[in-house]
Amino acid sequence: MTDKTKISDYSAYVFDLYGTLIQMSTDEEELPFWQKMAELYAVYGADYTAAGLRREYKRLTKEEERRLIEATGCRIPEVKLERVFERLLTEAKQTHPTSHIIGGRTDEIAYYISNSFRLMSRHKMKLYPYVPELLTRLHELGKGVYMLSNAQAVFTTPEIEQLGLTRYFDDIFLSSDIGIKKPEAAFFEKLIAKHSLDPAKTVMAGNDFYADIGIAVACGTVGAHINSDRLTARERTAQKKALEAEYGRNIGSVFEFDSIKDMYLSLV
Repeated sequence: MTDKTKISDYSAYVFDLYGTLIQMSTDEEELPFWQKMAELYAVYGADYTAAGLRREYKRLTKEEERRLIEATGCRIPEVKLERVFERLLTEAKQTHPTSHIIGGRTDEIAYYISNSFRLMSRHKMKLYPYVPELLTRLHELGKGVYMLSNAQAVFTTPEIEQLGLTRYFDDIFLSSDIGIKKPEAAFFEKLIAKHSLDPAKTVMAGNDFYADIGIAVACGTVGAHINSDRLTARERTAQKKALEAEYGRNIGSVFEFDSIKDMYLSLV
């Protein structure tokens, strides 16, 4: 990448999802939320207090992460949360009879609980302005368009479909499907290998320096930072320096856009 290189000079564009294309706000910590979750589990015979359920959810998530690290050797694991929600159902220490409700449907119930968890914790979900316009423009220019997101497929896939994004992508990679999170290089490398992408001609666009620009650096692609978090120039410089310290080298130039709209306008 030189000073004269334009964002349109590349052949493949890989996007983060949350904070980049979708404005998302959730709250998974407050006890009133966990009280609702405890009431939902009680419907299926698993008895928890709000605090007890929150504590057990975190414990089982950590346990599943350790199991995944041991099985795959990955550095930054991403578990399937529906497995955690199923274990909360089947391994509850206090229960009451519900065999007539559950039967052999634990997988189905875990899927329902997973999406209930998301819906009850979610406060905001909408596209940033100009997302469809940007993705459409890239296709008009003959570019490959992909998604690489740290996300739970069990509730992210419905959200992508609900917002009409699926049709814009040539492929979608979600971390829970792969078992690895950004910025671990192996996650991105799987997408690169599957579609025979040339890293030197590929852009990784996202709002998070550590995850999105970090994985771009790790895989030798170009980073494009979308400043949806309204970082100051000093904060952006500090984060670049932190990446350089972590990777032990100059990370080079990074495209900087204040918004998705600005990225779109650079292509018009």
